[in-house]
Amino acid sequence: MNVFITLRSFYPKLVFLFLSCLISSVAEETNSTSLSELELAKRDAKDFKNLATLIKPSVVVIESVDRNGYEGGRGTGFVVREDGVIATNFHVIGEHRDFSVRLTDGRTFRPHSILAIDRDRDLALIKIEAKELPVLQLGNSQDLIPGQAVLSIGNPLGYEHSVSRGVIAAIRELEFGDGRPMVQVAIPIEPGSSGSPALDLNGNVIAILSIKSGGAMGFGVPVNELKRLLGELAPIPIKNWLTIGALDELEWKAMMNGSWKQRAGIISAVGLGNGFGGRMLCLNQTKFPKLPYEIEVEVKLENESGAAGLVFHSDGKERHYGFYPTNGSLRLTRFEGPNVFSWTILQTIPSEAYRLNEWNRLRVRLEENGRMICSVNDEVAIDLVDRGLESGQIGLCKFREPTARFRFFRVSKRFPKSKVTPAFTNQVRKLVRPLLHRDSLEPSEINELVNMGNPTPQALRDHAMDLEKKAKEIKRLAGEVRERLVIQELAKSLRIEERGSVDLLRSALLIARLDNENFDLDSYLEKADLLASKIEKSFTKSSTQEEKLLILVKQLFGEMGFHGSTLDYHHRSNSYMNEVIDDREGLPITLSILLIELANRLDLPVSGLGLPGHFMAIYKEDPPGEKSGKRKSRELLIDSFGGKIVSREEASRITGVTLDEEDFEPVSNRDIITRMLRNLIQSAEREEDSVARLRYVDAIIAIDPNDRYTRAMRAMIHYGEGRFTDALIDIDFLIEKNPDAPELDPLKVLRGRLIEQGASAP
Repeated sequence: MNVFITLRSFYPKLVFLFLSCLISSVAEETNSTSLSELELAKRDAKDFKNLATLIKPSVVVIESVDRNGYEGGRGTGFVVREDGVIATNFHVIGEHRDFSVRLTDGRTFRPHSILAIDRDRDLALIKIEAKELPVLQLGNSQDLIPGQAVLSIGNPLGYEHSVSRGVIAAIRELEFGDGRPMVQVAIPIEPGSSGSPALDLNGNVIAILSIKSGGAMGFGVPVNELKRLLGELAPIPIKNWLTIGALDELEWKAMMNGSWKQRAGIISAVGLGNGFGGRMLCLNQTKFPKLPYEIEVEVKLENESGAAGLVFHSDGKERHYGFYPTNGSLRLTRFEGPNVFSWTILQTIPSEAYRLNEWNRLRVRLEENGRMICSVNDEVAIDLVDRGLESGQIGLCKFREPTARFRFFRVSKRFPKSKVTPAFTNQVRKLVRPLLHRDSLEPSEINELVNMGNPTPQALRDHAMDLEKKAKEIKRLAGEVRERLVIQELAKSLRIEERGSVDLLRSALLIARLDNENFDLDSYLEKADLLASKIEKSFTKSSTQEEKLLILVKQLFGEMGFHGSTLDYHHRSNSYMNEVIDDREGLPITLSILLIELANRLDLPVSGLGLPGHFMAIYKEDPPGEKSGKRKSRELLIDSFGGKIVSREEASRITGVTLDEEDFEPVSNRDIITRMLRNLIQSAEREEDSVARLRYVDAIIAIDPNDRYTRAMRAMIHYGEGRFTDALIDIDFLIEKNPDAPELDPLKVLRGRLIEQGASAP
């Protein structure tokens, strides 16, 4: 009772105390909100900083190489699986190009495989050999709201792991997109930002930054597209993905963990192999004749502390001979094991014929009695007999760190003697003698120079500069003569088209030879034969012609990885057939030429189709047992750039024009080659390379001297560069062929000006 009275009397005080505390707390919180905005902002900034710190270890730097194997672009990726799965944009890794992945702790990885790609949505998933990586969680792009705060970490302009903050601007479809939405973000996007994760403030990825729009605005691929791709994995081993610079397995097999690359006819050996002394081998996989025979290669060392050359009588493992320059001398060694104790240096000699820091031609003649005749630049350096190893494979070798480059590897029963005989050399020098002076002076003449006093050395140096200019002119003349010889051979190859014996691939390779003499043209014809033989093995006895064509398309563009160049479309390498074959990347026309040539080797009726803006190939098979005209031929269109069979309707969509029946008529080989040259003219104009442009124009006119459009172009090129006599020759040719043509009136006016300026046709 007393207790009840006590509680009853205390209750109003307790309630009052509770209410007072509650009111005080609310007042304090209200006062904090109104009076401590700075503290709240600091706390928000601190949370943002902590979030960025947590995300940073999951963001990687991706560095790629360009078409020529040099440093290319830099982009961003992020970890989506702790066992080394990285997400990025497809364009960051580049199609069939090499790249590396660098983590925040400094570790760098070469990719193990390409797990999945989506070209249309610009997404790629790659795998590196790493474990326990910090993973970013993937959000739901369906829940995004315009105005929602986001942050991103990437590598814009090379500034690694830069943090940006912004908002979702909108979810919209782009005019150049595929109808699927993109996330518009108010975040700066610069080169290097591509592939960066855009995250909400809970740290969940909501988009992958992809497209720079301008200013502080860009677009990202919704993360749900990435989640879809994670469920559609189709792993491609990196050795199958890489085509730029990769050696053809039909020709070469690298051993001892060496890094071997091939570009534009030159094989490069880089870094150290895992053999003793950095030894690394690359064995040729093509057939070679029975003894006796000869092998040859040209080699150039990065510096003379390295060693690289020819391998022969190899067992495919540790046993082989090697002939190579080392420290300025030439050496022949027998290798019988993994270490120096199992090596026998048969001979090491200096040679005046060896040219330091230049290309040197090594040749070895192998005979049945164990005799080995080793020469450099056509001079015998080593001639001895050794029976330690008597048969085996042939190839290339490199030792130590410096890079070595090889070109013109070949094998033959006996190589023909060089056509550059002393008599031939004397004849050439006689023709260019006006550019030369005597090679040396008599002692009395040297004394006379000494007596002339102190100004003499400077006068001699000035004279040396004049000689250097003349040497430069001789080198230019050598290049011009070589180009004209190639153009003559190209024009000659197409003149026999009427007899149906044109080798389209050889003609296309001659175009590449105009710009690059560092490759063996015949070896690429042999490569085409190897490709055709490999594809033919997939045929069965019951395969129809059409089935064989489908196998060819699948093998060439699927299994072998030949593909259209989507990243470097205008790169001139796409017009050089040797580089297209090496890199397995090209233009519609060069890929179609390869398809046509392989089809012809397999007796399949495939021709070129010169559609507007997009070259294709066409297969036409006459129905068996039917007279001409009763039933249409079976027709298949091949889009070599896309690597697939297409319909006429699809061809119209690809070209962007309505195609008529005559558009599907095959074009001549001459038209194909001319179209290739016009592509190169456009590339040269784009690069402002007037010398190359004139080279391609000369080739077109040599193929068709009556090509009035191109001849008028050449006349204007000559005029613009001050070669008035050359311009007058072309103008007179055009006027003589069609003197009354009104379109020639401007050229007639130009001719009058040239005559006034003293130009005259020879």
